[in-house]
Amino acid sequence: MGGVDVLIIAALKEELDAVRAASGVTWTPYEGNLPFLHADYPCRDGRRLSLALARPTRMGGRTTGQFATHLAGELKPGCLAMSGVCAGNPSDVALGDVVVAEIAYEYDEGKVTAEGLVGDHRQFRLDERWFRAAQEFDPAGLPSYGEATEQEAAVWFLERLHAGQDPRRHPARDRYFPAGTWNPRIAGLEDRGLVAWGDPGWELTAAGRSHVTRLLYNDVDGPDKLPFAVVAGPMASGSYVAKDGESWDRLAAMGVRTVVGLEMEAATIATVAAGQNVPHWLVVKGVMDHADPNKDDRYKRFAARAAAEVLLALLDQLAGRGPSSGPAAVVPPTSKYRVTVTGSKGVQIGDGTTQNNTFT
Repeated sequence: MGGVDVLIIAALKEELDAVRAASGVTWTPYEGNLPFLHADYPCRDGRRLSLALARPTRMGGRTTGQFATHLAGELKPGCLAMSGVCAGNPSDVALGDVVVAEIAYEYDEGKVTAEGLVGDHRQFRLDERWFRAAQEFDPAGLPSYGEATEQEAAVWFLERLHAGQDPRRHPARDRYFPAGTWNPRIAGLEDRGLVAWGDPGWELTAAGRSHVTRLLYNDVDGPDKLPFAVVAGPMASGSYVAKDGESWDRLAAMGVRTVVGLEMEAATIATVAAGQNVPHWLVVKGVMDHADPNKDDRYKRFAARAAAEVLLALLDQLAGRGPSSGPAAVVPPTSKYRVTVTGSKGVQIGDGTTQNNTFT
């Protein structure tokens, strides 16, 4: 079987389904010991990416590692990628934001002493050019992106107070309260009796708490659009799902102070890429919770969908297209095939299981 441009691994069926939906293309199933889906994804500059999409039967590094190793060995991708959900550091990202792994590592590697774990991390770094592309990526225009209305800003403010957070210091504040809107919008909530000043900050009234509790209880589907941000930073992988709210301080104490995302498979993807001589790896995950006692699945669907959209958009750009706001970049002739055609209105190169491009 020929190679593919990108092999995308999803840890969960919901994450795989999100990639399928975000792609907008038809996927062909390939059955076997390692079943996967295949599609040709049209880039905005006219090129096509040959994609394979698959998932193991269980989440976690051990299952994902074995599965991805075998499939990467068979399909010989130019990039090994992963799309899914993660926990996000509340100091840096909001629920629904998307994290691109700048560094991937297993945070629980090391030695356990009487004082605790002494980390001995083996870090994998994202290609510098890909890291820059992630830093500069603007999600505006993606289907899941939407500017917050005044009503949505009000709900966001009440929800932050309900969660015990300080909206004024929240990383998403400017997205919900653009310059000049903070005071009049908060005054409106005070006039409605939903918040009251309780030095040194705003507090929910009894009516406000009842109001936001009811809104959250009835929000069974989660958000459809959000003014989400894309943040590139370190992503730590572990062997368990954290819900204690203390993970971020522990991670900082272990040596990586700026960890943005916490999940279970990113380090495995980077490790497999290195072991299988895959030229590139890319892990993109949406923030569904903050690894604290408030953890629930309300943002899971949105986070998976937004991550899939960002991953596909980045792959489109990194395959040779320039920024969406400017002209297409000049792409060197790095394609696997070099073909000259005259007197033809169109030509298709490759088949459903053939690598069409080489990432550089």
